[in-house]
Amino acid sequence: MLTHRRLFLSLALSALVGLIATSGARAESISMTITGGGGAILVDTFILSSATSQFYGNVDIASLNAALVTHGYAYQFSALGGGSDWAGTLAQGTMNVSGGLSIIPGVGGTHTDMTITETEGGFTDPHSLGMGTLMSSSTGNFTNQVAGAGHTASSAFNATSTPTYTVFATTAGGAPGPDPEGGVGFAMVGPPVPTLYTLTNVITFGLTPNAGATVTDSFGVTATISVPEPATLVTMLMGIPLPLVVLGLLRRRRLARA
Repeated sequence: MLTHRRLFLSLALSALVGLIATSGARAESISMTITGGGGAILVDTFILSSATSQFYGNVDIASLNAALVTHGYAYQFSALGGGSDWAGTLAQGTMNVSGGLSIIPGVGGTHTDMTITETEGGFTDPHSLGMGTLMSSSTGNFTNQVAGAGHTASSAFNATSTPTYTVFATTAGGAPGPDPEGGVGFAMVGPPVPTLYTLTNVITFGLTPNAGATVTDSFGVTATISVPEPATLVTMLMGIPLPLVVLGLLRRRRLARA
C-alpha cells in the first residue's frame, strides 16, 4: 500500500508538471477595442511596433487621436498601453491596461460613454481543482475634473466578471488636481479553474468637460486571477483527504499487531 501511495503521488505530481509545461505552448496577443457613441475603433491597427504575448506594443497616438476625432469622440490620448504575465504563473495570472486621456477645451464630440475593452486568451496558469479569486483594480489620477465623474471599470475571467465599480474624482468644486482615486471588484471562479482561459479588462470614461482647462484622467485597470497554493493543488489531485490517510495507517497497524 505504501508503494501504491507513493506511485499515486508521483503520478499526481507528473500530471501537475505536465500541465505547467504547457504554459508556453501557444502564443497569444493582447487586443484592444474602443466602442461608444462614436462607433468602434480597433486600436490594434495603430500599433507601431511588433506586439508580443506580454506587451501590447507602441501605439501610434497621433493617428489614434485623429481616428477619435473622425468618429466624433471628444477624447484625446496622451498614452495608451497594456501588458500581461502571459501565460501566467502557478500563483496568478494578470493583465493590465493603462494610459492618459484628456478633453481639451473647445473640442466637441461625445464624452459620456467611450469604452476600452482589452482582452487576451490562451492563459494556462494558474489552474486549480478548487475555487479561484478574480480581482479587478483600477486607478484614476484626475486633473480639473469635477467631483462625481471619472470612469467605471470591471474585469473578467472567461464568462465570470467582477461587478462594475466606479473611480470618480472627489476634489470638491473641481479644483485642479491631481486627484488620485482607486477602486476594486472581486468575483469567485470555479471550481475548477481551467487552463486556456481569457482575461478581459473594461474601462468606460465619463469625464466632464471644462471650458477653461484641460481635463485629464491618468488611468489603469488590472485583472488578477489567483488560486490555492500548489501544495494544496497536489493534495486535491491525490484525492485523499488527510483524515482518511491517518485512519488507513491506524487500521494497518492494528492488523499487523493481530
